[in-house]
Amino acid sequence: MPNPFLGVRIPPEVEQALIDRIHQTGESKSEIVIAALKAYLNLPSYSERLAELEKRLSEVESTLNRHHNEETDS
Repeated sequence: MPNPFLGVRIPPEVEQALIDRIHQTGESKSEIVIAALKAYLNLPSYSERLAELEKRLSEVESTLNRHHNEETDS
């Protein structure tokens, strides 16, 4: 399923700042706007979400290893 489309009107100075950012970073308008909206809405980035999932997975693995070692020692 494709991402929803969002069309907005922005002030000229915001458009110029967006264009400047595109030239500085090489990112697309969509990438910049999505990152800005995520930051404004306090949504985690993909890298933050991945880091959190990796941390949780590590905790689960540690718990499983502890239980396995307790069973083996018994």
